[in-house]
Amino acid sequence: MNKYFIKGIAVSAIAFSAISCNHDLWNQRNDTTNQDVAEFQANFKNTVMGNHDIDAQQTWNTAVTTTITLTSAKSGTLKIYPKDPAQGSTIAALYTSTINSGETKTFVIAKPQDATVLYATILDADNYIIDNLAFDASEKEITTAFYTTPASARKLLARRTIQPIFQFPEDADDSKFLNAVPAGISKYNGGYASGISYLDGSWQGEVNIWGAYDGSKTTGGTLYISGQNRFLDRKFYVAPNTDIYLVEGAVLVLSAANASDLQGGCNIYVAPTAKITTPDGAELVLNNGLKLYNHGIIDPGKMSINNNSMLYNKNEVTVRGELSTENGNSVIVNDGTMTATRLHTAGSSHVENNGTMTISGNTDIDSNNNTWVNNGQYTTDYFYYTAGSCDVINNCKLTVKELFKINLGDTDKNGFKMDADGGVVTKNFEAAGPSHIFMGAESVFEVTETATMNITKDLYGIYGPETGNKAVFHAKKIVNGADNPNQGFVANYFGQLIVAYDESHFAQGYSDKSAEQQANGEIGVQPYYHIGEGAVVEQTQNIKTSVASSTCNPGFNGGGEEKVEPKQYIYFAFEDLGTSDDFDFNDVVVRVSYPDENNRSTVELCAIGGTLPVTVFCDNIQLGQEVHNYGEFGDNTKNKKNVPIATLSEITVPVGTTVADLNINIQVTRTNGQVVTIGAPAAGSTPFRVAVNGDENGKWFWSTERNNISNAYPQFGLWGADMTTNPDWYKSPSNSGVFRW
Repeated sequence: MNKYFIKGIAVSAIAFSAISCNHDLWNQRNDTTNQDVAEFQANFKNTVMGNHDIDAQQTWNTAVTTTITLTSAKSGTLKIYPKDPAQGSTIAALYTSTINSGETKTFVIAKPQDATVLYATILDADNYIIDNLAFDASEKEITTAFYTTPASARKLLARRTIQPIFQFPEDADDSKFLNAVPAGISKYNGGYASGISYLDGSWQGEVNIWGAYDGSKTTGGTLYISGQNRFLDRKFYVAPNTDIYLVEGAVLVLSAANASDLQGGCNIYVAPTAKITTPDGAELVLNNGLKLYNHGIIDPGKMSINNNSMLYNKNEVTVRGELSTENGNSVIVNDGTMTATRLHTAGSSHVENNGTMTISGNTDIDSNNNTWVNNGQYTTDYFYYTAGSCDVINNCKLTVKELFKINLGDTDKNGFKMDADGGVVTKNFEAAGPSHIFMGAESVFEVTETATMNITKDLYGIYGPETGNKAVFHAKKIVNGADNPNQGFVANYFGQLIVAYDESHFAQGYSDKSAEQQANGEIGVQPYYHIGEGAVVEQTQNIKTSVASSTCNPGFNGGGEEKVEPKQYIYFAFEDLGTSDDFDFNDVVVRVSYPDENNRSTVELCAIGGTLPVTVFCDNIQLGQEVHNYGEFGDNTKNKKNVPIATLSEITVPVGTTVADLNINIQVTRTNGQVVTIGAPAAGSTPFRVAVNGDENGKWFWSTERNNISNAYPQFGLWGADMTTNPDWYKSPSNSGVFRW
């Protein structure tokens, strides 16, 4: 004996199912009733079914009772959804329960017939998504399990470091930056091998310090420069290992030939207000160990630092074209302001920004041995990080105006690293191929438009810190960039990480199945994305966490809204046979909520479209009063009453059954005084009751008064004739003819 607990009173009832109680739908039928039923059946076939026969298996119930056995990898609240809840809309769950890590749970749900894929989601105490699984829902008995991260994923966090392997040099001593030429130095008046001299702008000939060989190297002596010195149509050559001092106010203008012929081993010291410049297009080349220490202004057309050379900027470098550094531990250190149209780092070059660096075009990091460290404010139009250096580190603020793209070598040592409280702001982001991003506590990676995910295997992805406060990866929308199956994982989130999206996150799926296969409900073994231990995925408006903004950090403000999830229902819509040509199925509409964790459901009255006295029952147990006692006559399709009109009762759904199995029926007193009971139709028969799932918001819109249900829902009759087609008919009402609420 099943027991229903109605408003705290236990009442015995006979065992039932949606079919077993269908054999005697009509009580106390007389000749008039029989004639009306026959007319209803004939008119239904002609008007609703388009003269098609009813499918012999058709039970007029859009829900299928499905048994699920599921193993969880995490502890929290388990929910089953008909759509991926990480896509930005609040969805009504089909099942809710607590579950523990490693626990296997078996339960039944009323699955919408049209759902070929369901989503199992684990939520934490803040209602944030901490795990998400898409699984095949085509069978009535399903066994599935959450994906488990290999232990090796957590080992990556232990390798994480913010300090680069390469040790950047210090600036030259302040004594090297002079306000004037020291006393006692002779003017330059022609070529020499080595020695000490100075230029003051009065010399109009060539400069040729050819150097002297001391048995081990060439030496060139010392040259001081003051005043205005233009070498656009004359030679400027100093031997390797020469020390050059531009004193305050000095200007050195070099032609393209001179700027590309600076010799290795030289040390060039540019004092405050001093300047080195070249014409547009002329490239200032530092090569073979040349070191340029700038406290003044460097203003070349282009600039390259190669083969163990170094640019150390303490004030201003304005490169009107491309700035590049390549090979042999070449170094750029910026403590001041630096601009260029492009920065290209290649080979074993190293770049450190401690000040303000602005690149109006691309920043290209494309070597396995690069170092790129930002400790200040770095702005670029495009940031392309390819190949796979292990030392690309953002310790402060990186702003990318257009696109940040990462695609690295296949090794777990490479990644983009962010210090705690560090920040990235980019318009668009793309993770392609092998990609890692390692984020410190309360660092924020913000994508103002679209984050495109297309990595290639499980352990790649975005990592928050192993312990402590969470990092935040925030995007307007996160999309799937994979354009082919069998390409591996698309995104993974690990560690203490919040993945926040404003509009949507792409749906869970399987990369080893084509789009067509997935549309048919086929499930693979390689999910598009995985949420590792400690990570959460949630819409920004529902996140309670905030990160304070700072010089280095754009900050993050969660909306703090409480996520209110709609309830899911099965709607039972009846015809009371007041007439035999009325097929609006709104004479009585009641809904029963999917049960809570205690198997409790509410039964609510939604519509009264008929005039006959009607009482609602579950089996032989009356639920509430005669329906017209809850308000003036008239269905809410006419009078715009609120939905629901009233709560009729609360019941406990028996274990092992679902709300779709309930024998919700009505007793109608006809005009001739006869009482008839209308319940679930036998398979293949004409219905006087249909059972309909709510949509993703738990709603169903029934027909307006005297409007044929097949007019309100054009696919209804097609589904009635072949229940394998149009199973989602109830989600596609016509533009008019339904009561929208």
